[in-house]
Amino acid sequence: MRRRTRRVSGAGPPISHPPRLPSHRVNYSLTPSTVRPGPLPEQNQQRILLVGDAGTRPDGLERFLVRGGFQVTEADFPPSGPDRPGHQPPDLVVFSIGAKDVRLADQVRDLATATRFSGAPVIVLVADGGADAVADALQAGAQDAMTTPVHFGELRARIDADLRLRRELHEARDALRTRDLLFDIFQEVSAALRADEIFQTLVRRVGQAFGLTHCSFVLTAPGEDKGRVVAVYENPAIRDLRVELERYPEIQEAIRTERPVIIHDVHDHPLFETIRKRWQQQDIEVNVQAAVALPVFVQGRAAGVFFLRTVQGDPRLRTQDVAFANTIAQAAARVLENEERRAAIYRRQISAGVTDVLTGCASLDGLDRRLRDEFERARRYSLRFALVVIDVDRLRDINERLGQQAGDRVLGELGAMMQREIRAPDFVARYGGDEFALILPETNAQGGRQFVERLRQLLLRHSFPDLGPGKVPGLSAGVVAFPHAEVLRPEDLFTQVEAALDRGKKTAPDRIGVAGEP
Repeated sequence: MRRRTRRVSGAGPPISHPPRLPSHRVNYSLTPSTVRPGPLPEQNQQRILLVGDAGTRPDGLERFLVRGGFQVTEADFPPSGPDRPGHQPPDLVVFSIGAKDVRLADQVRDLATATRFSGAPVIVLVADGGADAVADALQAGAQDAMTTPVHFGELRARIDADLRLRRELHEARDALRTRDLLFDIFQEVSAALRADEIFQTLVRRVGQAFGLTHCSFVLTAPGEDKGRVVAVYENPAIRDLRVELERYPEIQEAIRTERPVIIHDVHDHPLFETIRKRWQQQDIEVNVQAAVALPVFVQGRAAGVFFLRTVQGDPRLRTQDVAFANTIAQAAARVLENEERRAAIYRRQISAGVTDVLTGCASLDGLDRRLRDEFERARRYSLRFALVVIDVDRLRDINERLGQQAGDRVLGELGAMMQREIRAPDFVARYGGDEFALILPETNAQGGRQFVERLRQLLLRHSFPDLGPGKVPGLSAGVVAFPHAEVLRPEDLFTQVEAALDRGKKTAPDRIGVAGEP
């Protein structure tokens, strides 16, 4: 099944050109990480709102609750509620009312259903009341009710029980939400098999889940003074941005200690003392409030950081939020490990002679074997796949005008771009001197055409130093999809795709020919 090898550009050593991206100011780059045990955010002081007539309230109640470690606020009925920015709702409401007050049931119902209290449990203290008043309060929606005189020890036990129940309900809801969110995220990740798409999906979904202002993934390692930002929630266009780590002390600390770094306020934390002086000297206004840097480990060594950042006015990151981010960081670590594995396979292929040295794509021998395997798999299990052959237009003109080395570099860059663009199960090979062949599993003819169109769009945004500004090579393509009525053997696929390529060059308006189409 060996196709003739037509050579246009000589095989020289591969020359890698790192992607060029525009400069972008990013404060506190973020990276996914597999997190080792470390300190988590402290629990906030629980808030109790005392409502009602102070005359019906047991003497010393507020003092008792404050000494018990609660943050206590008093309000008449109806309370104004947490309508100020940054004002948090109470964790529990204690309502004092007289047993003979005819509004008892209505007022309890208003408190129990008030949205501004976020479902905080209500304990009703009925002054000079009996069992009927307690029953009325419970039927109106109170979580608990007691008559005076109140035993403070019993009241504290009931408060603790109600808060514990509220906390367990919230944790159960959070667990269900986290499970559903993780399932949704990993379903989306499974459809985006390229590493850069996976990283972008992870930072986007975490940023959306917690309403973060900034979330990103930064690759770096111990001892390095620079990091490479590969995904940013607030700016998805950033895929390869170099940053100076001295501007981000939390990232440096996470990599140095190999532990999560959790900072609630960057404006008073000692880790930011040096960088704060620089902010003051340069008159830089920084509205960052909190930062979390979670180190990611690949094969036992730190390889990056998953970073969450909030600004002033954002909700405070909770312990469970950090734990959720840790899970996402572990997923990012698996992606990095897979990328290292693929790189090792690539190096072995180079040494075994199954990879084209110039382009980094598979060789013709590798294409022969892979096409036979894919053909047999599709035939046996009734699957589909597409074979695409892409021809670089007028490469001979580039060789004659700029030299063969320039043509080699253009081919090398095209090969690198296709390897970045394909999914994990896809396959790309050097097919001839100026041609590439791609095997795209679970893809029909229309999907093959769309791949070529997407590659053309990438070319328009890419800079080829040898060709000059705004100049990119043109592409022609042929596409054949299996199953196909005229394809009985793997060799028939080449016959069909080459005929489609010739037809695309001669007659197709978009220079893409598809086998079976007129």
